[in-house]
Amino acid sequence: MKKYVPTALILFGVFFVMSCASAPTTAHIPAVERIDFDLFEAPWYEIARIPIPIASDWVGTTDTYVRQEDGSWIVLYEGYKGDFDGKKGVLTQKLKLVEGDRQGEMKARPFPFIWMPYRIIYWNSENRTMLVTSGSMDYLWIMARDSVLPQAVYNELVEESGRLGFDIARLQIVPQREHGGEM
Repeated sequence: MKKYVPTALILFGVFFVMSCASAPTTAHIPAVERIDFDLFEAPWYEIARIPIPIASDWVGTTDTYVRQEDGSWIVLYEGYKGDFDGKKGVLTQKLKLVEGDRQGEMKARPFPFIWMPYRIIYWNSENRTMLVTSGSMDYLWIMARDSVLPQAVYNELVEESGRLGFDIARLQIVPQREHGGEM
């Protein structure tokens, strides 16, 4: 069974790249100019998402950004399949800044030899939230440093997502355990 896992990941990668290529682009949405990297380099809770095929049924999902010596990050995407008692899954990717004046414009390598856009299009240090997308309008993540957001903050992020042109009807709220604050 294990010998089929790399093949399945490669096939998923090809599918993922092809789906991004056919969907409307996010090029019209500017990435944020500045990021507080001290706040960024830590665990973030996935509050809501436009589901991705590989982890659409995961709950308790987080992204943890770990700075590397070369200035890039390793991103650990972790969650539980089905419910909090489900099998824990971990996806790892590399993340790097793109040359230019916008720190929110990045590239991610979720699969060997495949670099894809990773774009932070909204950043709020005060309420510790961000909106992340790829190069496609089919992908959006509402992220926060707290596991549960006040309803007004969540509504503001959904409204901003809609204003940017995302189909907010496709957003899926991700169940989280209540942690409040740092993990």
